[in-house]
Amino acid sequence: MNQSTIEQLLSLLPRNQTIESAISGLFFYCADKPSKAVSYIQEPSICIVLQGAREIYLGADCQKFDKSNLMFCPVNIPLSMHIKHASVEHPVIVLSMKLNLAMIGEVLAKIPPKQPEALKPANHLGIKWQLDSTILGAFERLIHLLDYPDDIDFLASLIQKEIYYRLLIAEQGNTLRQLVVNGSHTHRITQATDWIKTHLNEAVVVEELASRCGMSVSGFHHHFKEITQLSPLQYQKSLRLMEARRLIQANDSQISQIAMQVGYESPSQFSREYKRLFGISPSGELYA
Repeated sequence: MNQSTIEQLLSLLPRNQTIESAISGLFFYCADKPSKAVSYIQEPSICIVLQGAREIYLGADCQKFDKSNLMFCPVNIPLSMHIKHASVEHPVIVLSMKLNLAMIGEVLAKIPPKQPEALKPANHLGIKWQLDSTILGAFERLIHLLDYPDDIDFLASLIQKEIYYRLLIAEQGNTLRQLVVNGSHTHRITQATDWIKTHLNEAVVVEELASRCGMSVSGFHHHFKEITQLSPLQYQKSLRLMEARRLIQANDSQISQIAMQVGYESPSQFSREYKRLFGISPSGELYA
């Protein structure tokens, strides 16, 4: 990333908080100090570290991301981010762009289909994509639009289509292709994660969810874990606890009510699992 672009962002971004830019779906996070691991739900996105580095924990897997690679998240995924090194003089800057499935489908329809032997196996979360100069250059032009707000409505979508085009034709582009192809494993697992997210307080019956996706139970388990790094039950538990944390921090209601709201029948079990994930009890969160 050109140093002038980094300086442009540093002049615009507040520190240690995530903000959405004037370009819809384009977010930035700028950290000027190290942080403990922070758990959150990453929406389907492309994420790039523009300066510095961060560690991402996906289930039991930890990977380091810096400016040489990007992270492709095809589904809502519970993860943790840890920034070990950051300072006022050298902040860590992270960009994320929400995936626009309609736009990806539009771009894909204009690209000649690849021959089967040219398609790489779909590498999902936890596998880094190499960030080549053509992809980075397109993102740089998108960032520069922030200095020309009158041009955003017309030009932003054109540059985003170029980004999707370059990702689709990249070596690992089959992962992105499968996200918008009806009937693909990635598309079916996306339906499952969406169902879990919108039915947090309901029990997950794996057999029923697999049937809903038109998959065998063993195939569903395999592809679900391949994409999310978690089993369906682990995935639901992580989403439940992260939603509970959001509600507790917003101080919407009593902790026992929040536990029930996200699907826990036992307050004691909720407290144990909450502390195991976040390192603090739900009641302690109120006074943190």
